[in-house]
Amino acid sequence: MVPPVLHKLLARQVNKYLSEECLKNEQFQPFIRAVNDSYLNFERDKELFEHSSSLNDRQYAQINTKLKEEISQRRQSIEKLIETIQSMEVPEGYEMPSFDPNNLVYLVEFLQMQIDHRKQIEDELRNAKEVAENATQAKSDFLSMMSHEIRTPLNGIVGMTYLMLQEEVPATIADNLKTLQFSIEHLHALINDILDFSKIEAGKVDLEETNFDLKQLVSNIKKSHQIKAEENRTRIRLMIDDDIPETLIGDSTRIGQVLSNLVSNAIKFTKQGTVTIELALQQKTDDVATIDVSVQDTGIGIAKEKQEAIFEMFTQANSATTRNFGGTGLGLVITKKLLQLYNSPIGVESEEGKGAKFYFTLELNISKGVKQSYNILDSIDEETLKGVKILLVEDYPVNVKVALKFLNRWGVDVDIAENGLIGFEKFMAGAYDLILMDLQMPVMDGYTSTEKIRAENSTIPIIALTASATYTNKDRAISVGISDYVIKPFNPKDLFQKIAKYSQRFN
Repeated sequence: MVPPVLHKLLARQVNKYLSEECLKNEQFQPFIRAVNDSYLNFERDKELFEHSSSLNDRQYAQINTKLKEEISQRRQSIEKLIETIQSMEVPEGYEMPSFDPNNLVYLVEFLQMQIDHRKQIEDELRNAKEVAENATQAKSDFLSMMSHEIRTPLNGIVGMTYLMLQEEVPATIADNLKTLQFSIEHLHALINDILDFSKIEAGKVDLEETNFDLKQLVSNIKKSHQIKAEENRTRIRLMIDDDIPETLIGDSTRIGQVLSNLVSNAIKFTKQGTVTIELALQQKTDDVATIDVSVQDTGIGIAKEKQEAIFEMFTQANSATTRNFGGTGLGLVITKKLLQLYNSPIGVESEEGKGAKFYFTLELNISKGVKQSYNILDSIDEETLKGVKILLVEDYPVNVKVALKFLNRWGVDVDIAENGLIGFEKFMAGAYDLILMDLQMPVMDGYTSTEKIRAENSTIPIIALTASATYTNKDRAISVGISDYVIKPFNPKDLFQKIAKYSQRFN
C-alpha cells in the first residue's frame, strides 16, 4: 500500500508520470515506499547538516571573540608588567633597559635577575637581624650581670641602714641615716627603671589577668607616697567614682607601676602644692568597665614644645631637671609602653609654671569572682616566725650577715650553706621548713641545687633570695622548681610575709 503522505518532490513526480493503475499495483508499491523513505531521510539529514553548520558558525564566532579578548588582555598584562618592572629598584650601577612586549624571554630573564637581587638583599637583612639579636642578647646579658653585681653589695647597705634606723641612735646619726636611705632608694629606683625598660624593649612583658580592687590599689599607692609628699609639704588628694566596680580583672602590678610612676613624678616636681589622683567611670556594661584615670599636680609644669620629648628615653623637660630632681628619664617611657599593652595612649596637659596633668583610659573586664586582697603589714610581729627552721644558701658574707640579723630578730632557726652543693647536702641530712636560695654561687648555683632538691622533695618551699632580677633569671628559676622570688636588696616586710606564707604561719 502506498504511504499516506509522500514527500512533496516524490508526490509531484508520481502525479506527473504514473497512472492510478500503476500506483495500485501491489508489486510496485514497495518500490514507491522505499523511494519515499529515501526522500524523507535525505530531507532530515539536510536539516541536521544545516543546523550543525549554524551552530559551528556561532561557536567559531564566540571562540574568535574570546581569542581576541585574551590577546588584548595578554598585551595589557605585559604592558602592566613592564610598567611594574620599570618602577622597581635595580642593582646599583645597572640601568633599566627598554622592553619589547613581544620578547617575553627577555622579560623573564630580567625578572630572574631581580629575584636573585632580592634574595641577596633578604640574606643581608637576615644577617643584620641576627647581628642585632646577638647585640640585644649581649646587652641583656650585660644588664643581668651588672644588675646582679650592683644589687649584691646594695643589699648589704639597704639591710644595715634599715636595721640601724630601728635602733636608738643620736639625732644627727639618724638624720644621716635617713639621707643615706633616700640615696639608696634613689639608686634602687634607677636600677629598676633600667631593667624594666630593657624588659619592655625586648617584648618580654606579658600582662597578667587576676582579680583586683582598683580603688584599694590606688589608695595603697597614695599611702606609699604620703611620706615623700609630706617632705615636699604637698597634699595628695584622691577622687574615686563610687560607680567603679569593686573587682576588676587585669595586671595590678603593672597598673600600679603606671600610677606609682605618675604620682612619684607629680610629687617630685611639686613643692607646697597638691597632687590629685582621679578615677572616673566613663561607661560600664555587664562585662567591661571603661575608666578614665588622671594624675594632676600644681608643680613646675612642662613647656608645650617639650611635651612630646618627655616620652622619649633618657629625656627630661630640660637639662636642669636632672640636676635638680634626678632620675633617668625612663619613668614616663616605661609608663607609656606599659599603657600601650592596654591599647591606651597617655595624654598630657601642662603649662610651664602651672602644673601638669597626665591622663589615660583603662578598659578592664569586670570580675564575677573574689577580689585580690592587699595584705600589707604595718608592723612586723616578730613572734610570728619563732621556731621556723630555714636553710639559707648564700655565698656572699655580707648578705649572710644581713639576712641573719633579720632572721634571728624574727626568732627563726637558721642553718647556713656557702653554695648550692653544700645546700643540697645539708638538705639531705637535715629537716627544714623552708629554703632561702641564692641563684648565682660558685661550685654549684642555685638553679642546679634546686633541681637536685626537687628530685628528692617536690613540696618543700624554696624561695629565691637573689640579686638576679631579669626576666630570664625568673623564668629559669620557676622552671627548675623555685616557689617564689625575693629580689635583693629586699624589703624586710616582703621577706617576712613570704616566709610566713610558705611556712604556713600567716594567711
